[in-house]
Formats: sequence, structure tokens, C-alpha cells
Amino acid sequence: MRNVRRKQVEHNKKKRYLIFLTIGVLLFIFLSLHLIVGENGLLKYLELRSKRDKLLAETKIIKKQNEEIQGEVETLEKNPERIEEFAREYGLTKEGELIFKFEDKK
Repeated sequence: MRNVRRKQVEHNKKKRYLIFLTIGVLLFIFLSLHLIVGENGLLKYLELRSKRDKLLAETKIIKKQNEEIQGEVETLEKNPERIEEFAREYGLTKEGELIFKFEDKK
């Protein structure tokens, strides 16, 4: 009788061990997948990092363009002749001036 009871206890221990092992493995798999493809997982992190890098590059380009435009503005503020050149390119005239336009007959 003791032998049967001992075998039953050992069988129950093995059963519990397998249950805990299975639960542990499943939990490990779930957590691993959650860390990789979850809402805040590795893939999302890499995607956000890529977007951040692109935005930083765009920001640099825009800052450089702003600096160039600011330089042009400063140049125009210091040089009224340059302003007049731009005005004439866009068809503006001084008061009392006449504009003659000629068409090519080709």
C-alpha cells in the first residue's frame, strides 16, 4: 500500500512539474512576443526611431533654408538697389515710368 501511495505522490509531483513547466514556457513565449510585436514593443520602437531620424533630418534642412532666407532678407535691408532689381523682375515700376513690351514674331 505504501508503494502505491508513493508512486501516486511521485506521479502527482511529475504532473505538477509538467504543468508549471508548461505554464512557464507559455508565459515566456507570451512575454517575448509582447516585447517584440506588442503595442510598445521593439518593432514599434524601431519604427518611431526611424520617424524621429527623418524628422530631425527635415528639421536640419528647414533650419538651413531659414538661415539662407534670413541672409537674403538682411542683404535686401542693406541694399536698396537689390530691392529695385527684384521689383523690376516682377514687373513693378516707379511712379511715372512706362513699360514697353515687345513680342517676337517667330
